[in-house]
Amino acid sequence: MEGMLKVLAITLWPVLAVALFGSGGADDLSGIWTATMQRGNQTGNFVMNLQVDGNKLNGTLHDPSGQNLQIENAKVGDNQLSFDTVAQEHGHSKTIHFFGDVSGDAITLRNQSNGRQGQTITFHRSSE
Repeated sequence: MEGMLKVLAITLWPVLAVALFGSGGADDLSGIWTATMQRGNQTGNFVMNLQVDGNKLNGTLHDPSGQNLQIENAKVGDNQLSFDTVAQEHGHSKTIHFFGDVSGDAITLRNQSNGRQGQTITFHRSSE
């Protein structure tokens, strides 16, 4: 009977772990993510480089204007991601808040700055 309980515990542990901790976490976000955005007749590329350190998410966001923005105040959980960046615009700094959904190999983010909604951008995991 004791041997059977050990086998059952070993067999059920992965199922229990997924139930308790989820099938994917912040670790799944590490890597390079890219997005292309069309604005009028111009196309711009974003590159987001995410690193996970324990339960903290850090990284950078390279935007179409050429700015390399540091990701700050990142939060990840329940298939949601949010963070802030500080960008330069017309000689002034502005904070941009990004928030959205994580689903498999896609991250769909919306942004807002100065109380105004911005674009919706869908990033895909880069194979590089």
